[in-house]
Amino acid sequence: MKDNITNTIDRAIFFQTVHAWPLSEKLDFNGWLSNFDGDDKEIASYILDFFIYYPNCMIEQMLTVSVGKAGASLINLFPSWKHLDFKEKCLYSFIPGETQSPTDSGHIFTRILRDKLGIPERRIINYDKISEALNFAHQPTVIILVDDFVGTGAQCDEAWNRHKIDGKTLKEVTLSSDHKFIYAPLIINKFGFDRINSVCEGLILSSAHVLTKEYNLFDPSCFCWKGDFGLYNKGIEMILRKSNELGIPFTNGKSVRDVKGFGEQGLALAFEHGAPDAIPPIFYWCDNNWTPLIQKRYER
Repeated sequence: MKDNITNTIDRAIFFQTVHAWPLSEKLDFNGWLSNFDGDDKEIASYILDFFIYYPNCMIEQMLTVSVGKAGASLINLFPSWKHLDFKEKCLYSFIPGETQSPTDSGHIFTRILRDKLGIPERRIINYDKISEALNFAHQPTVIILVDDFVGTGAQCDEAWNRHKIDGKTLKEVTLSSDHKFIYAPLIINKFGFDRINSVCEGLILSSAHVLTKEYNLFDPSCFCWKGDFGLYNKGIEMILRKSNELGIPFTNGKSVRDVKGFGEQGLALAFEHGAPDAIPPIFYWCDNNWTPLIQKRYER
């Protein structure tokens, strides 16, 4: 037991040393492990090993991949397509949160598009200006929507099928014209991937990673549990017990603070700029003398 905990801490220290993980102020692995004792601490060390943290350098690379992968679809749609067209012919925007906010992560990615991928600023537009920009387009135009994470796909479904810009949904725009929309999130949960492909007609998905059920802590096949069903049972019992003690709500995935994360997605990941609602609150809860692993703003 002690060997696994020691190895976990040694790896965490190494990740901090090479800047794959940030300093403890942003990711406090020692403080988080101190919440646990005995067998619980052993289980927590497995969960910490499984936790994925994406620093900005990895985020920039994944954005390059998610946008670049769209080229395979674009070559089929436009036989004369060439790589330089990403800079000269595409427009870029993002799907905002349900309530548009200056803090939407999409703003972060449009800056990365400009500063790291070299996309001219004139090619980057606000979401609510998409229809206006296309009205001035004299040829079929590709609009690439960037994002960090897609969980259930509900936000994309709403933006594509129901939210109207200048009287039209994005679905209506693309089906009534030769313009093409690419949705390029860094990471998408398989549930959201399937939903978008099913209900968002005309929208092309291009992501760096698709997460299957093996990334859900609450699924027996999750990589965290290494195929050990006994370890899985102990791990889930521990998470649920600790969550109950902390007052974390059990809502069958309806709340963003649900014990299993929003939509019961049970993911263990965070980006340098923040963490998705798909992660269990046990990673970021800060009530009742609990030391969070990461900082995540939430209403208590």
